[in-house]
Amino acid sequence: MHTRLFFGEIQPGKYDQAWEILSDYAQRVKQQKGCILQQVLRHGNEVVGITTWDSPEELASYANGEIARELFRRITPLLMGVPRVQTFEVKMNLCDAEAFKPV
Repeated sequence: MHTRLFFGEIQPGKYDQAWEILSDYAQRVKQQKGCILQQVLRHGNEVVGITTWDSPEELASYANGEIARELFRRITPLLMGVPRVQTFEVKMNLCDAEAFKPV
């Protein structure tokens, strides 16, 4: 498994617009082949998008695909600077059933 982290800081006054885009794309990303986890975290104007993928090939297919390009094109103008993306190999994955409750 591999996890991709997206870090961005939303411009003041742009949160609702950014959240609408992030919400729309979260559903589309989750439907991609191999996506097994999708989360969006918020702390003030900072957001972190987390996706976990079955394989590095499936992650790469998403990251190099049209949905990721569209998301970056639409969200970047609402952020303070360019978002940062980093990918990690998952070495341990523990969770309780509570993690699967809808938000």
